[in-house]
Parts: sequence; C-alpha cells; structure tokens
Amino acid sequence: MNWKVWLTVINTALFLLCGSVSSDSGDSFSFDELINAPDIDMGEPRFFTATDGVKIAYYVKAPTAAPEAVLIFIHGGGAHSAAGYRHLAHGLSTKHNVCVYLFDIRGHGRSGGPRGDTPTVEQVWHDVKTFNDRIRAKHKGVPLYLGGYSSGGGLVLNYLAWEKKSPVDGYVFISPHFGYKSGTERKNIKHPFARVDMDVFIANAVSQGKEYGNTPAVYFNYTEERLQSSPLLLRYITCNMSYAVTPQNPQKQFKKIDKKFALFVGENDELFIPEKVTAYADLAGETVKKQSTAEIVKGEGHLSVLLCVDELIYKVIKEQ
Repeated sequence: MNWKVWLTVINTALFLLCGSVSSDSGDSFSFDELINAPDIDMGEPRFFTATDGVKIAYYVKAPTAAPEAVLIFIHGGGAHSAAGYRHLAHGLSTKHNVCVYLFDIRGHGRSGGPRGDTPTVEQVWHDVKTFNDRIRAKHKGVPLYLGGYSSGGGLVLNYLAWEKKSPVDGYVFISPHFGYKSGTERKNIKHPFARVDMDVFIANAVSQGKEYGNTPAVYFNYTEERLQSSPLLLRYITCNMSYAVTPQNPQKQFKKIDKKFALFVGENDELFIPEKVTAYADLAGETVKKQSTAEIVKGEGHLSVLLCVDELIYKVIKEQ
C-alpha cells in the first residue's frame, strides 16, 4: 500500500474516531416548529432521467406570473424534499415570484436507486448537472440559483468545485454541513445526528475506493417515532453517498465559489457553531463577497430557520 493510501486511511480513521457518536435515543434538533407549521401541498412528484437511467423525483412550486428567478434546492441528510422544504418553496414562489424546484437525491424520497446509495460518488454530481441543464433550458434568460440545506449544502459545495459543473447565477446555503474538516460542528451534542461505521470507510480507503463504496456507512439517529411519522426518512447512507455530500477540503472548495451566494444559519443551531459557519464567507474572493450575504438568523434553530429564510434569500436574489 503506498503512502497516499495510508494517508487516506489515517485521515479517515481520525475523522471517524472523532466523529463517531452514540446512538442514544432523542432528536438532534427540534422538529416542533415544522410540525406546528401549516401544511403545504407540493403536489405529486415529477421525474427526470439521470445519465444512468435512474428516475429522479422533483417538485415544483411556481409563481402565478413569469418568474423573476429560479432556485433548485437540495434537502439534507437522509431526508427528502417534502420534509420541511415546502415552506421555503411556498414563501419564495407566492411572495417573491421565484420558481422553486426541490429534488430528491437518488436513493432518497421518491427518487429511484438503492436506498441511500449511489453507484459512484460523481454520479450524484452528474444528477445535479443534468437537472441544472434541464431547468436552465426551460427558463432561458432567467437567473438560476442552486441551493442546499445541511448536507445538501455540502453537496452544493462539492458540485461548485467540480470541473464538470454547469454554471449557475448564484448559490444558497442554509444551515450548511461543510463536512468533518470544516471546524463548524458542535462538540458533545447530547443526541448526535449520525454515527459512522469506521470499518467501512477504512476498508474503502484501503481498496482505493474500489470496494465497500455501496456499503452502509453512516447511520442517522432519527428516533423510531420520527421514522414512523415520516417513513421516507432514511436510516443510513453508503460510503459513496457520504463522500458525494461531504466536502473533503471545504476551505479550498469555498474559495472556488465563482458567483454570489446567500449563507444563513440559525443563532440557536443545534448542530453547528453559527459564527464558524458564516466565517466561510470571508474565504470568497472580494468581488463575489461584495455581492453576497452571510447572516446568523436570530432565534432560529437548525430546522426552524427554514420557515423564515425565504425573505433573506430573496434579498440576495433581487440584487441582480
């Protein structure tokens, strides 16, 4: 085994040893605000075909008039588009004339593919590109934004640093999980959100990514009550999926951001340290930073921020 493989193994092991958490029962963050919020009907999902033939589900919340802008938004870890993101879509479309597309990552929600899995890491990024190109063609001449929540934000960061990406006009990060190397995670959380299987990641690294990529590796600590009430939530994702949504060098990747962005995190976020999240804005180039916004949203938690952030997102979008 060469030194690069050993370095990968060591880095992965250190991450897992530091990031491995207990599976104590209990929610990692409050669901109360979303549960008590008015229900919003997004209608039945539509589907597009990925480059490998898998059907990917998406939902549309369109304004009554021609849209001023378009936002593609990606859900968080183990979740799906119907799990809280409808409020963001509803607010932007009805109050601000923004057409919002929510899509389920492959293996999540109503999308096809083995649950929580992807055949390769890059296939998830290809899915984003395919959908991005499709929506760009549908809304020619309309500004297009790409956004994500929690690990969906990590996926967006991976995508924007990918050399094969399709261009967009801006990015949106809500309560973003920029990965285990980001320095943004709170320590000693009473009910951590996930636990990892160290053996799977190390075996994958030793094989140089050739084996164990499709093996469950990250397990979400959703309570049984939560899983029963929302059966589309996932219990785990595989090694490949984890790498697809987890930035490996978040500081370097954020420096590559080439368009304006909106970066928001709740003051009371249960998983991330707000000041360390918004500090990422300082890594962007001066031109991009002047056009962008990074803000700690007072009084909001990891999930509750989704109920009010539409107003903040629009402030960035309207400054074309």
